[in-house]
Amino acid sequence: MLDAIIYVTIYEIDFASPMIDQCFARKLMPVTIKELSKTLGVSRSTISKALNDRPDVSPYTKARVLQTAHELGYQPSAAARNLRRQRTNKIGLVVNYPIYRVSDYLAELIPGLAAAAEDGEYNLILYTSMAGSAERIKSLCRSREVDGIVIAWPPSLSETVALSQLLSDEDMPHIFLPRRVPHSAVSFVAADHVLGARLLTRHLIQLGHRRIGFQRLPEVFETDSDRHAGYELALREAGVTYDPQLVISAHTGDEDYGERSLKALMALAEPPTAILFFTDPVAIKALSLAKARGIRVPQDLSIAGYDGVLSSGVTEPGLTTVRQATAEMGELAAQSLLKLIADGDSAPEQHILPVDLIVRGSTGPGPRARYVGTRGGRQDSERVANA
Repeated sequence: MLDAIIYVTIYEIDFASPMIDQCFARKLMPVTIKELSKTLGVSRSTISKALNDRPDVSPYTKARVLQTAHELGYQPSAAARNLRRQRTNKIGLVVNYPIYRVSDYLAELIPGLAAAAEDGEYNLILYTSMAGSAERIKSLCRSREVDGIVIAWPPSLSETVALSQLLSDEDMPHIFLPRRVPHSAVSFVAADHVLGARLLTRHLIQLGHRRIGFQRLPEVFETDSDRHAGYELALREAGVTYDPQLVISAHTGDEDYGERSLKALMALAEPPTAILFFTDPVAIKALSLAKARGIRVPQDLSIAGYDGVLSSGVTEPGLTTVRQATAEMGELAAQSLLKLIADGDSAPEQHILPVDLIVRGSTGPGPRARYVGTRGGRQDSERVANA
């Protein structure tokens, strides 16, 4: 076995030499207006006016200043510019929810926010531990770390209105997402959750399902109530009787809330033939749980999720879901916030974006649809429904 030999040539460098000073000075020390003034032999105020394209400087002097600034690598000081403008050119994203529970959603939301912020020459800062802390929000406002705030997953309506008032009192432009806030003075961007739940429920009814389980998540307030309203609306439009036993409330504080919902619904004397879960991750877990219990999807039970996160398209079978325009919501929230920053007197920005139904293999014909045209008659239909 051969030993590896590495040869290193060491050069002695005199870092005190003038040559080294000239080589490294510009890299280590930014060029200032004072240096430009000294180099060109004109006043600092003239340099500043030329750099800002003021009309009271001759074209010849402007050209000289800009050429020299380019040659010397001059960069205007963002800190000084922002101090004059009383701007930081930063916006904050405050996540008012345990971040690990919404990581898939944030992975699509943040790029939209960041892209729109960058288009407006702003940077995005993420704050992940601000939930339920008015004092921390107030401290963030008074530190003037950011010029505006996007608050994701706001609290209850009364708390959201109070938080909005606090931010307004601190002269901090702000907007909420991805939840509708039914208050005329509050800015928000949200998806049309009434439409989303209505589309999913109608899709299942058209497949022949009549007993459709529905998972609620009351802690997300208007989002939950809007989806429940869409579910009820689709049932009513199809003449299907609403059965409260098929509606089950869950709480994210319970790590197994998806499994508990599935077990509770399937334990009913007349279980559902389809279930709408509140999020894609919960529905994806339900697919695995159903398989472990010998429940075939979609032959025995149709399962649908909500949100349209990327992982919903790689399950087996693929998950039927409603896709929210998550990246677009982030983009619109940032654009709306920048408008509010630019004009503090502008009207609140309120936007509800449409959603899309994505049909995949996790939903299939219900027992009523399978019964039509079969030789086995009603008995076969009931056996499938109770499988």
